[in-house]
Amino acid sequence: MRELDDALDRLHHDVRTAEVPLDAVRARVLAAAAASSAPKRARHARWLAPVAVAAAAALITGVVVLDDGAGQQPAVAGTSSGAPAGTTPPAVELLSAREYLTRAADAITAVDQPLAAGQYRYIAAHEWNRRGVMIGTSVDEPAAAPSGYAYLVESRTETWIPQDVTREWLNRRTPLAGAKWLGGTVPQSEAPLPEPDVTAKGERRGACGDFFPGSLPEKVCGDPADWDNPDFYAPLPRDPRALLQWLRDLTAQRGGTPAAVFHFGVQLLHTGLVPADLRASLYRALALLDGVTVADGRANLDGRVGVAVTIEDVHERRELIVDPATGDFIGERTVAGPQPHEPYIEPGTVTGYSAITTKVVGGLGETG
Repeated sequence: MRELDDALDRLHHDVRTAEVPLDAVRARVLAAAAASSAPKRARHARWLAPVAVAAAAALITGVVVLDDGAGQQPAVAGTSSGAPAGTTPPAVELLSAREYLTRAADAITAVDQPLAAGQYRYIAAHEWNRRGVMIGTSVDEPAAAPSGYAYLVESRTETWIPQDVTREWLNRRTPLAGAKWLGGTVPQSEAPLPEPDVTAKGERRGACGDFFPGSLPEKVCGDPADWDNPDFYAPLPRDPRALLQWLRDLTAQRGGTPAAVFHFGVQLLHTGLVPADLRASLYRALALLDGVTVADGRANLDGRVGVAVTIEDVHERRELIVDPATGDFIGERTVAGPQPHEPYIEPGTVTGYSAITTKVVGGLGETG
């Protein structure tokens, strides 16, 4: 499954750089331009494409333009007071992560509102994603820490999916006026915000959600392995242990580790398409993982407060944020671990987050 490879690529995305003389570092940082590749099928595989493109560019230039949002967030100037900073100190942990997830699963008693003819499922993601530049080390000092810098940039992505998925979908990507400096080996005044790729903004329409005709891999309408397709979720097991085994089998190429399973489970929830009964089973399945823990008892995403559950990782942890009182999936965030991928980013820094909302609307382009 292509989406699995793309989603898991972020787990240990050690930056791929080429050898470049250190005396060229400053010049290359200032001259770094946006990757200019042709549009790639983004869908929910938002992390792989830009890293792969950046790695290819690094073989030639030694400069990597990193965009964890896969070019979905255009560059903006200035800062936003609403940008996430470091992690919020955890509240007193009255319940374990397993208990919180189980409580959230138990709270899901309603079924999803079915779509009638002419209605659309509207999925909105308010996101902050990391974008920056990383430069390779010198041939004389291959063990030296990499150089570069990173920003956190803001965007909104909206998708409308019709009741008949073979009809026209709409995807809208909007830049928002938020940019936050995360850190770097050069001063912010000498670190221009890299431009996003061509998929970063605008509206695109396509039957079956094919927003980039001609892109590879080719999108096949009704493909049962396409997690953009609501039918993908129907045959998945609802028994938590069976679902956990399914997740382990899917992530076997990465060892089926608890971190890999947790990462992919959060990625499924991020689509906004997981039905209520499967969401409850997924919470229970993730609760069975070794090492699952509460990272923040009062995580706030866009004014919605929930519990952040995670599995610790030395480089970066991904947090699932859920409301245990309602079972709602609020969103997710990523936080730099004790040894961040970029050494100039402080441990504990929020390096990205997405707040997800879904609803049923009466027409294409409507939001409520």
